[in-house]
Amino acid sequence: MYKRSKKILATGLTTALLLTSMAIPATAAGDFSGICISARVEEYIAESTSEDPVNELVGDFSVPEEPEAASTETLNKEKEETPAPEKAEEEKKEAAEETKEEEAPKKEASVKYPQFKDRAIVTVESGVLNIRESADPEAEIVGTIDRAGIALVEEKGSEWTKVGSGNCEGYVKNEYIAFGDDAGKWAEDNNIPKYIKVQESGLRVRKGASTDSDILDAVYVNETYSVLSEEDDWVEIEMYDGTVGFVNSDYVEVRFETPRAKTVEEIEEMRRAEEEDARREKERQEEEERERQEEAARKAAEEENNNSSSSESESGSSAAERSAERIERTEEIKKENEKAIEASESESSDEVVATNSDLRASMVAYAKQFLGNPYVWGGTSLTNGCDCSGFTMRIYEHFGYKIPRAGGQRTFGKLISVSEAQPGDLVFYDGHVVMYIGDGKVIHASCERVGIIISSLSYSGTPLFARNIIDAY
Repeated sequence: MYKRSKKILATGLTTALLLTSMAIPATAAGDFSGICISARVEEYIAESTSEDPVNELVGDFSVPEEPEAASTETLNKEKEETPAPEKAEEEKKEAAEETKEEEAPKKEASVKYPQFKDRAIVTVESGVLNIRESADPEAEIVGTIDRAGIALVEEKGSEWTKVGSGNCEGYVKNEYIAFGDDAGKWAEDNNIPKYIKVQESGLRVRKGASTDSDILDAVYVNETYSVLSEEDDWVEIEMYDGTVGFVNSDYVEVRFETPRAKTVEEIEEMRRAEEEDARREKERQEEEERERQEEAARKAAEEENNNSSSSESESGSSAAERSAERIERTEEIKKENEKAIEASESESSDEVVATNSDLRASMVAYAKQFLGNPYVWGGTSLTNGCDCSGFTMRIYEHFGYKIPRAGGQRTFGKLISVSEAQPGDLVFYDGHVVMYIGDGKVIHASCERVGIIISSLSYSGTPLFARNIIDAY
């Protein structure tokens, strides 16, 4: 029965094989012909030990469709473009990272101290830091910079850095400077003084750190004032007249006081200017001493004449009477000055007749050439440093006017009201002198922090009076 079943199975299978175009694998079919295929199939099934000899013999009966023929060139190209699994995964990862980078916004590193971005501060404990021509301790010194001085970083090296500050450019050792936010932290830790630079004109100065506090004054764009303290959104400052008040920190930039470098040539010129000032001061003191001696000799002669007189009537008048006369004359002069000031300020018309307009314009243009140059107390050099009266003295000297320094300028020339001031006239505050340049602006040597600058006429409160030297010289 079993053999018969196998025979029937072999016959059926043979028929199926013939119907399916003889789809017998080469390994199984060998070189069998169609005539003996039934007998050989029957023999194969009979000898097979497989549980499913038919499936073992013919496998899947389905015949897959043949794909469209592809050229050799196309196949080779596909082979080249098809990456290995590992490479494909890596490329996929890289593409994802690139997409992520493109989509994510690029964030700039936060800067805590903008004043020192791309800059450095000098951290020497005392004295000055030498700036050299090249990155060599034996190289020629081209300038110096004081402690807490600031410099632009041009090329940062491992031991030396090329910097630029003021009119000086050269190399300094890295161990004596700090960079970027480290510079700001050093300045904070060493209590380097601060100042504000006003960003908006008409900024109110208040009595306290609140918008409800009384208004003391107003300050204007680019003006600078010393910082006394900082609290929350307010900065406590000191005005030029000594008034202390608060301004909103949103409208000012707080900076550290950082001097600039000086070149060797500038240092030498300052030295010569100081020697010249010392010489002039010595001459002035000698002149005063001569005047005192002459006055003493005159008084001695008068006393001797008085003593030798037989009576007060013969001598004409006593020394006491002459002293009283001098006091009386002094009072008269004082009253005349007061009346002149009152008359100038009480003039009904503010119209000013322009005089020497070309000369005045030339003086203003010349003065503006020195904007940004340093302030040096007692100095008279327009390039290397001067104070307020030294600045105005040198400007006038350039145009042939010889005027005194310091307080002597307050009484020199014609007294006028501030409203009468023309470009080139001097305007006086309490302890300060400036030159008017028109349009409500003045130019002056302000302070060590900012040097020579332009400010509004009311930058330091109401000016006291003005002097016309140009027309009255």
